Amino acid sequence: MEFRLITYNIFGARLTNGRELARSLKKYKPDFIGLQEVDRNTKRSKFRDVVQEMAQELGYNYYYFQKAMDFDSGEYGIAFISKYDVKNIYIHQLPGNSKEKRQVLAARLKTEKFKKKILVVNTHLDNSLDNKNEELTDLFNAIEKFKGDVKFLCGDFNLLPTTEFYQKIAENWNDTYFEGKDLENKSNLENRNLETQRIDYIMAKKDVNYRTKQSFFINDDSQEWTKLSDHLPYMAVFEVE
Repeated sequence: MEFRLITYNIFGARLTNGRELARSLKKYKPDFIGLQEVDRNTKRSKFRDVVQEMAQELGYNYYYFQKAMDFDSGEYGIAFISKYDVKNIYIHQLPGNSKEKRQVLAARLKTEKFKKKILVVNTHLDNSLDNKNEELTDLFNAIEKFKGDVKFLCGDFNLLPTTEFYQKIAENWNDTYFEGKDLENKSNLENRNLETQRIDYIMAKKDVNYRTKQSFFINDDSQEWTKLSDHLPYMAVFEVE
């Protein structure tokens, strides 16, 4: 069965609002969206609950916000929105000394559509590389404790594919950017390489039963995506039992 996953750093929705963000993604029919740089009731977002707005516009009942810090008279953090009910939510704080406490937010889905139990892990890693090995080791140890037959890891990793830290992740996780076909359902993997500058990822745990059908950054001509965020949404479409 098909599972459609999007990761999106929404830049605090400071350029737009939750409803417009959700409308931009509707035609891609996501089953699950991992969000980073999420404002909740801040001045700059006009005191909106951005995740709630997005979920309502999509018609999805399941969403969760995890605070990383107090900010601008409100809160700032990461979140998810799910088309399906959620059986378990896992929360973990990564080590670090910055004001923003980097979070791991994971959801194990509760649905009869899939035989396998799907776990989606969302995170926004520190932009400093100083303690990156410690941060990644802690992240992987946390994920090992989260239950799920098929595990996907998504988010803004704040690191490029040319770094040693990417290689550490790739030891146990498949980078979906090098799997599946593009938005137009064409195979263009020969045009993709590690030199492509990107920090937004969807990874799939190795040695699990899944297939990536498509993987692409959403940048169609339906609108000017740079007016929504300073990141593009990234999507992977999977076949999962």
